[in-house]
Amino acid sequence: MNKLFYPESLVIVGVSESPSNKSRKILQNLARFGFKGSVYCIGRRQGEVEGRRILTRLEDIDRTPDVAVLLVPVEMIVEYLEACGRKGIPYVVIETAGFSEFDENREELETRIRQVATEWNISLMGPNCVGVINMENGLALPFYALEEEEIIKGRISFISQSGALLHDMLALCDEEKLGLNKLVSIGNKLMLNENHFLESLIADVSTGIIGLYLESIADGRHLMELASSSEKPIIALKANRSKSSGQIARFHTSSLMGDDQVLDRAISQSGMHRVENLTQMLDLFKIFHLPILKGPNLLIARASP
Repeated sequence: MNKLFYPESLVIVGVSESPSNKSRKILQNLARFGFKGSVYCIGRRQGEVEGRRILTRLEDIDRTPDVAVLLVPVEMIVEYLEACGRKGIPYVVIETAGFSEFDENREELETRIRQVATEWNISLMGPNCVGVINMENGLALPFYALEEEEIIKGRISFISQSGALLHDMLALCDEEKLGLNKLVSIGNKLMLNENHFLESLIADVSTGIIGLYLESIADGRHLMELASSSEKPIIALKANRSKSSGQIARFHTSSLMGDDQVLDRAISQSGMHRVENLTQMLDLFKIFHLPILKGPNLLIARASP
């Protein structure tokens, strides 16, 4: 996953000169956070935005970018994904929404996207996500505006199936003055899922604490194996604990609710710390920031019920 977190070059597809263009926000975030890699822009029309030339074809880029970010209409995704394959781009982040979370009939389109990515050996992130933020190198791919002074660099990394909840986490950590390192929005996870990123963050020397928000679990056995192997604290928030919340989450990621009691036991056995909400997750972030208590003069007081 190194090239996804630390790309030397990337291309943003779906850029235009329109002030309301969402891809333009990505370019602004990259500039604001000081990303030093090469950034290319692809759009339907030539032009210039944020001091960068807009090209109309991936073939016109004079190198092979490490990462492509697609923020184009749903019906154009396959076309651009195949162009990324021909260009040899290894990682593609699809931030476009409107797939099976919106219409079950679009599951066939998701299948086709997965096929194309496999044919061209592309590692696919998303769709329906906001990509990656890496405070180590200024990589900031969300399509909404981020303010550098509102994000403190630290050792907390966070994987979220919801892009909106990732945005909430940024705001809450800013209020609590908690330092962040890497933030990941996995969306519908057609290919890359929570286990790929969890394994990467467990091995990441810059990450000390890991937060995890999921609405569905791709491979529970592998997740528990990874968590059991980690010396880093992992705090897990699993949505869809009731039938009604499961139906609500479906509109975001087409997720299905699992057996919560089984999940609760599995999380406990794997050594993860399960929480009920973001407030509890932040409390544990703060606790794990504290140095380990040592010495003979430790007193633990418990209030009587």
